Amino acid sequence: MMTDKNVPGYGMPCESGTVSSETSEETRAMKNKEAIRVVFERLEQIYTEPRSQLLGPIADDPVDTLVATILSQATNDTLSSRAFSQLKSQFPQWEDLLCEDCGVVEGVLSCAGLYRQKTKKIMGALNEIKQNFGEITLDPLKSWPKERCFEYLTSLPGVGPKTAACVLVFGLGKPAIPVDTHILRVIKRLGIVDESASAPFVQQVLEDTVPDEEKMPLHLMLIEHGRKVCTARKPKCGVCPLQDVCKFFGSKENTEKIEGIFPDKMK
Repeated sequence: MMTDKNVPGYGMPCESGTVSSETSEETRAMKNKEAIRVVFERLEQIYTEPRSQLLGPIADDPVDTLVATILSQATNDTLSSRAFSQLKSQFPQWEDLLCEDCGVVEGVLSCAGLYRQKTKKIMGALNEIKQNFGEITLDPLKSWPKERCFEYLTSLPGVGPKTAACVLVFGLGKPAIPVDTHILRVIKRLGIVDESASAPFVQQVLEDTVPDEEKMPLHLMLIEHGRKVCTARKPKCGVCPLQDVCKFFGSKENTEKIEGIFPDKMK
């Protein structure tokens, strides 16, 4: 997995000639750890029972989780859940899907968006898994170290860091923190990383910073917060409990986006 060394986008650049690069990295890591701690503690007061509409019902089944997560790419959970349900209804056994014509699978997935690309990714991943294990199963990964699981999953067609992390945490019960568009937006606005940071980089920063037992709940709470409060358009900063630790809240960019009346105090 990628490290944070020499990767652009991690926090603010250090002031030249004042501290060593190593000390600067340690300082940023400590600040990020404290910021994440505050975020976690405040969000857990609001989102008391966070869950995944898409992956919650199929947790502990890594292949189902893999397929459902691929379906969720660039699609909301409602449509993804509908497409997954239709796919499982049509193909109760994943082996049956590999024997089917691509056009039939595309028709089943037509409600999910990008269904041609997703059909290719799903069939490619399932075919690779069958070649590797003799059947369509990811159960052998349950006994593998997390790092080996991640490397294997990201080697499959159509599987990037986010999808692999979803399979790790929901399907295999291993600590991971997938980063979707909502989490990426919230973390950037908070100033934990800068605006140029990529989703895989942010995922690695959180992976290194968040305690294992907090990874899944923080993932779910950040998604909820991104959907309900820290939205892409017209974020509801006036009711956000993270105002005082948010870089975006007092920024010039925010003056045109903000919605609601600021309370005098929000903690």
